[in-house]
Amino acid sequence: MRRGWAIALALVVTLLFVGVGVGAYHAGVNQGIQQAADSSQVVQVVGGYGWHGGFFPFGLFLFPLFFFGLFFLIGGAFRRGAWGGRPGHHHGPWSDDEGRARFERKFDEWHTRQHEQGSTSPDPGGGSGSATA
Repeated sequence: MRRGWAIALALVVTLLFVGVGVGAYHAGVNQGIQQAADSSQVVQVVGGYGWHGGFFPFGLFLFPLFFFGLFFLIGGAFRRGAWGGRPGHHHGPWSDDEGRARFERKFDEWHTRQHEQGSTSPDPGGGSGSATA
């Protein structure tokens, strides 16, 4: 559930930044139009309109892909270490039978220690030690 909230928060923050950017852009356009309307200066355009090197649409795709690649690399570095994990090794205590047995053994040791610590400490409630739900 935490991941869902994080994704929702990231989307809200992104939309907020996009809204601020669009608002700033339109404020700049309106300011430019206002200055042009109040100006008595004549501007001569020399040359053609824009760059005549052809149409290059790949910037629309390469710019977001750069960020996706950057986030992928950073996430991979934190998930598997700097150079990845062992081949065929799945991370986590539940990845294979040996890992599961090791996890259950450590959990049982911890559980036993918790009960031993609980029996040596005085009962703060003064009761028999049984909890009711």
